[in-house]
Amino acid sequence: MKTWLLYPPFADPTQPYLSLPYLKGSLRARGLDATVVDLNVAAARHLLAPATVRDNAERLAERFEQLDDRQRLTRLEQMEYLALAEARPLARQLLATETAPVETFQDQGRFYDFAAYRQARDLAEAALACVGATHFPYRYHFNQAAHLALPWHPALLETYYWERRSPLDGFYRDTFAGLAIGPHDLVGINLTFISQIPEAFYLAQLLRESAPERFIVLGGSCLQQMLAHGSEAARRWVVTVADAACRFEGEETLPALLAALSDSKVPEDPAQRFRRLAQVPNLLMAAPDGRLHAGPMAVSELSSLPAPDYTDLELDGYLAPERTLLFAPTRGCYWDRCAFCDYGSNRAGCHGYREMAAGRAAEQLAALAAQHATRNFYLSVDVMAPRFAEALSRALVARGAPIRWSADFRIEKYYSSERCALLYQSGLRAVAFGVESGSDRTLAAMDKGISVASIRSVNACFHQAGIATAWMTFSGHPGEKNTDALETARLIHQERKSVDLFILGRFGLTSGARIAADPGAFGLGRVFYCRADEFRLFPLYENPSVASAPDDPRIEKAVARLSREYFLDHYPWAGAISTHHTFLYLLRFGPEIFKKLAAAPPGASRPRQRSKVSMPTGLTTRPRFSLARLGADQERWMAAFLDEALALSPDGSAALDVNFFNDYFGR
Repeated sequence: MKTWLLYPPFADPTQPYLSLPYLKGSLRARGLDATVVDLNVAAARHLLAPATVRDNAERLAERFEQLDDRQRLTRLEQMEYLALAEARPLARQLLATETAPVETFQDQGRFYDFAAYRQARDLAEAALACVGATHFPYRYHFNQAAHLALPWHPALLETYYWERRSPLDGFYRDTFAGLAIGPHDLVGINLTFISQIPEAFYLAQLLRESAPERFIVLGGSCLQQMLAHGSEAARRWVVTVADAACRFEGEETLPALLAALSDSKVPEDPAQRFRRLAQVPNLLMAAPDGRLHAGPMAVSELSSLPAPDYTDLELDGYLAPERTLLFAPTRGCYWDRCAFCDYGSNRAGCHGYREMAAGRAAEQLAALAAQHATRNFYLSVDVMAPRFAEALSRALVARGAPIRWSADFRIEKYYSSERCALLYQSGLRAVAFGVESGSDRTLAAMDKGISVASIRSVNACFHQAGIATAWMTFSGHPGEKNTDALETARLIHQERKSVDLFILGRFGLTSGARIAADPGAFGLGRVFYCRADEFRLFPLYENPSVASAPDDPRIEKAVARLSREYFLDHYPWAGAISTHHTFLYLLRFGPEIFKKLAAAPPGASRPRQRSKVSMPTGLTTRPRFSLARLGADQERWMAAFLDEALALSPDGSAALDVNFFNDYFGR
């Protein structure tokens, strides 16, 4: 029996994620092994490859012609028609451009030529927009795989699989034929991000269908949230699609699971297998009588945790010209009090703040740097304690470790000018702060434990040390007034000389957060879910203050003004917070690069064009239906649909489910 660990799409393809390498490292330390397969980066390369781009363009053209020939379209068909029409110029651009985006991302010269980089970035976005148009009503990006309106739930995930709706179905089948996963092997599938939900369960069902005897186990932080908050039926469905699910960390679970399975006989009586697996830590599975059974809780001991093992991965295959590795010397959040935040299992008593010895962390970082010929690291932590950050820096300096690193930090007065200078000396080059708000009143309501004065002073210390700083902020926190939101924008503007990137998002409620547990204490009404949200990932809530305090146009204007002073982008591109591409640009050009690019934007790059390009007729024919009218209709329909679908109904839920969606848009 071999062990395979799969990382599914859709997620960041610019660097390897750390979860499965940590599992492999833990297995090898115990004399076991597994093969890690990053299907996410392989899928990204597949979707951006010229042959796939051509195939999608032809499918897009064919479907557009089919709809264009009709005399009448349903609402949903009109929306699909509009998506196809808007993707047609993108498909033409992709077919006409000779240089594929992957080539630019991996080429040192072109990657750091910002005009060429932006062209490649736009082509990658265009390719995924075409994928979404040809697989309507689904949308795809490197951090999105979503239905037009419905949250993922068991029935939709089954439909997605059995109707072969994934754009990667053929890619998976070809890949598995090459891997030769055995019919009795163990396959672990990581589900870290919401954007991986459809493909993770697609893979589980595909692997189960082709070999029912395989043992399939799901794990990852997103899955933990689904199991913690989902309905009983949804959790039961998870361990029907898979044989089992890991509820918390996997470093203790996987070795124990392999040991329990090693003595199994095939075929095996379900009751016998259940008795052998019942004590595997953190494992959730269905008992023979159908009830859910959870094994004992186990927490990984960071003091003895081996380094992540990246040896299975082709590190030069990621969409970047230089390698960056992820490393996690701490887990959990030492503050763990913010009202809007939830670390899920942390609040369940399993994942409290922990850290490994600073010297051991420095030793592992130095060894990884030498083994994989890289200097660049992202410390993928919730947040590290200030004393640990200082101790790690001293250990790195003492070892002379030639690394450059970035991480998320918390605003703490502990970070003096002298300590920030030490952090820089150790290789720290970029930090992201959870600033959240520029209003002391709102910060107090959040229980952030910081003030505007401390934000200013601590950020200044990092800036003066030469460390790039990025601020994560948002508006709309319960109880926040428009004047508070304006104070946030004003603070960023006032500190812009020492703030190198920022994001100002909107509040979103998280299941398990203190606000969700006690909404009345924060001025909210009931918390509820739409009927389709069986995994309880997207809580809705009544907010009585919204009607009495409409949006202030000054906030939008202030954000627009701020945005003009930075060259901002979204994940995973350069100009977004805490991305590999952003870090590489900061290293090459310095902390102020994204302000300089905003002040003097580069000219458009002239892509190499193919001399002769055959365009499918469906990409060039004139649309029969008015796109302007369809766009206006869609905007009106979606606004009315969401008002009705997400409103609290007498049964305590919102009406949105598959039937509601089909009834509304099938008209």
